[in-house]
Amino acid sequence: MAGTRENYFRTSDDAILYFEDHGAGKPIVLIPGFVCTTRFFDKNIEGLAKTNRVITFDPRGQGNSSKGLHGHTVSRNAQDIKELLDYLDVKDATLLGWSMSGQIVLKYHMLFGDYRIDSIGLLDCPLGAMYDEEWNAHGLKGFNMDGFNKFLVLSYNNNEGYCAGFAKKIWAGNDDSMIEWSAAEFLKTPAYISFAIYSDLVFQNGYEMLPKVTVPILFMGADSAVTANGKALATKYYPENTNPDVYKESHTFETGGHVFFFVNPDEFNAKVAAFAKKVAEKAF
Repeated sequence: MAGTRENYFRTSDDAILYFEDHGAGKPIVLIPGFVCTTRFFDKNIEGLAKTNRVITFDPRGQGNSSKGLHGHTVSRNAQDIKELLDYLDVKDATLLGWSMSGQIVLKYHMLFGDYRIDSIGLLDCPLGAMYDEEWNAHGLKGFNMDGFNKFLVLSYNNNEGYCAGFAKKIWAGNDDSMIEWSAAEFLKTPAYISFAIYSDLVFQNGYEMLPKVTVPILFMGADSAVTANGKALATKYYPENTNPDVYKESHTFETGGHVFFFVNPDEFNAKVAAFAKKVAEKAF
């Protein structure tokens, strides 16, 4: 879906972002993960838009957004969100990041506080992929740059194979029919861009940002080949490291793995909408 001219926004450093704006009510902003696109939320947009304003977008370099060589850092991606919220005059949004985009959500809050948001959420997010800590089950744990470079070389030499492998990791056992579709979505991000942003993402440590969070926070997770201890992260490690004075919720999913929101859209939508409503009404 290419949208229309109204679906594109130019950032202050001249990147072009593709976005969609659906429904009305308390805003919920959904941010896709590494090399993913707005289309991964197709099963969530319609349901959530019945009660909320739902905004999705393709981060710079991904999906239908422009493929420039500049700005592929976590901080710049957080700035992009701020500028998009300004452009759309969004207020009191619930800002949700899936997978690696959780790092960007936390960075947004560290840089801009509660500017135009009133809550955040981490959807199956590996934080601090490189760090050698008990909570980290990522394959790059222990500053595994040999592993990082192995995947980088694979992506440059055979990006189709790299994307197909990533898609199988996400969907195997969940819905094999989605593997080919997902790989095609991943290929919309050129390898030179994917590893530029990935380089900065893996060296961020969102876990260290959690104690500084000052707005309500939603944790969701599932165990999968992507996030092996996703349920423990959402219910134990992340909440226990978050400011105890901050309202927090944890929800886990037994099916769907890393794409639980796609596999279980009704359950996911209900939990997200209820959290956003509770925050808006300060009913906690």
